[in-house]
Amino acid sequence: MILCIDIGNSNIVIGVYPRQADAPSAPLASWRIATERTRTGDEYRILLRQLWWENNFTAEDFYDAAIVSVVAPLTDVWVRMLEGLLGRAPLVIRHGLTFGIEIGVARPERVGTDRIVDAVAVYQAAGGAGVAGAGIAVDFGTATTFNVVNTAGVFLGGAIAPGLGTVTNALIEKASALPPVELIAPPTAIGNDTVPAIQSGLVYGYVGLVEGLLARIRAELPTPARVIATGGLGHLIAPLTPAIDAYDPWLTLAGVRQVYALNRSQGEVIGSAKRNARRET
Repeated sequence: MILCIDIGNSNIVIGVYPRQADAPSAPLASWRIATERTRTGDEYRILLRQLWWENNFTAEDFYDAAIVSVVAPLTDVWVRMLEGLLGRAPLVIRHGLTFGIEIGVARPERVGTDRIVDAVAVYQAAGGAGVAGAGIAVDFGTATTFNVVNTAGVFLGGAIAPGLGTVTNALIEKASALPPVELIAPPTAIGNDTVPAIQSGLVYGYVGLVEGLLARIRAELPTPARVIATGGLGHLIAPLTPAIDAYDPWLTLAGVRQVYALNRSQGEVIGSAKRNARRET
């Protein structure tokens, strides 16, 4: 099995996938842990081993790993930690790898690799190579990113907006008279008290942001585009708007897995398995 890891600003999402590249996109097991920039490699190793133990996994069950990260200091921490556990350095998704799509933006090197793997995954989900199907991945994280790929498999760019959680935290921090609220959709847009009024403004207001941006993006595309939401708060927004076609919590990890398959050969995997066997004897 392989580990696919998405290191984000707020959370680290870990998925366990089988060897077969054509296996279902949902992981065999998954975990979401808080991103702690001060946590050491030893602390992450202990935590990861605990998660494995609870699911009857050991390090010997994994022959490789792949990482996409937007937190550079933690990338190094996880690379060293996984190299110690697995006997080889994980694949870190970076510019210069084979993605299976073209990066058609003004400065490709400045595009976050998390956005690229979302585009890789949504392109496959929307049809894939040789099939007419543009895709838009909307990733609801610390920032909400809109990542657009056309029918030719060209990543065109997109939009970056403050995430819903980020907006909520800023509102409560700056408006000291407003109470903290649970992020849920209130029964009506007209809130009859302060809490539902805040919830309406945050949740339904954010739905308006998503719908407005998607309408503008779709108007600039020559073909229809399938919109797939992902990310921590995607499950809240997706059911509230017909502008989103589907919600897939594993979209980013699916992109990581696809990029891994394009860049790590079977020969490398076999060699790694032999090295691991020698290491454990």
